[in-house]
Amino acid sequence: MGKRRSTAGSARGDADGSLRAVAAAVGAPDFMVPWLGRFYDDEDVELLLAFGRGEDAADPGRLERAYRRAVLDRGEDGAYAPSSFHDRLEFWAMFEGWKDVPLAARRRLADWDVDFYAERIRPDVEAVRDGTGGGDYTYVLLQEAEAIVNAKEHIYLWPCDCRSIVGKCRKPADVCLRFENDRGVGWEISRERALSILRATDKAGLMHTADYAGDPSAANAICNCCTDCCYPHLATERLGTGAVWPVRRHVAVLDLDTCRKCGRCALRCPFGAIDCRHDGRPELTPSHCRGCGLCQTGCSSDAIALVPLASA
Repeated sequence: MGKRRSTAGSARGDADGSLRAVAAAVGAPDFMVPWLGRFYDDEDVELLLAFGRGEDAADPGRLERAYRRAVLDRGEDGAYAPSSFHDRLEFWAMFEGWKDVPLAARRRLADWDVDFYAERIRPDVEAVRDGTGGGDYTYVLLQEAEAIVNAKEHIYLWPCDCRSIVGKCRKPADVCLRFENDRGVGWEISRERALSILRATDKAGLMHTADYAGDPSAANAICNCCTDCCYPHLATERLGTGAVWPVRRHVAVLDLDTCRKCGRCALRCPFGAIDCRHDGRPELTPSHCRGCGLCQTGCSSDAIALVPLASA
């Protein structure tokens, strides 16, 4: 006679089956199924399974909570549907934390998400590389970032999603400035505070990037990036397109007569474009320079200028 399943074993099997159904509904990778309960509580699971069965969850408060937490999306027609696990991961890492997900699983999940992002931007990045299309995701100088902030009526502070997910550096995390408040969870801040955040991140060695084509009022956000965590830089490593994305618009020019040979420019350059010789004099490799401007803002002797590539 066959063995009867224990009640506990049956419950565990049901829970595992429910999480696998949720993983299929939201596109989560199989290796995360053992940890999916950290991302979706029992109410989330019940709601997602109901959507999978085509049932109508009528409680508006429950739906709104799930929307704000990126468990559900809401279309322009007001209809709800399960959010992609990529979106849930982003929100969860920024606002809910990693809890007890092991570091190995966290690293694997971050790589999975960066790979997805790289494939999503591949057509645009390759078009920029091949000269068949433009791109407006670019490094912006500190003064350009300040001009963007000054052109905005509403500014929202968000945690850096990339740093929250990848977490390979100790740079400041609550630094992303958005000008639309997706899901209504950002903190609206004053223009003065936004400007102080820009200057503090620049001092901390973070680069500014934005979708910027010369019109400050058209930018949707300002990211303050590092090369350790930020998706655009990690993705272009995978694609082999680091020389063209984010788009370069400037290059550094050194005035060696003014230079005090402090070496700070070399320390602040994220791309190794500046090297200080044995006598302390800096040397620039222009092809390595991305035009982010960190060398200039860190130079106490005003010996560095960032000039447009077209006039370099």
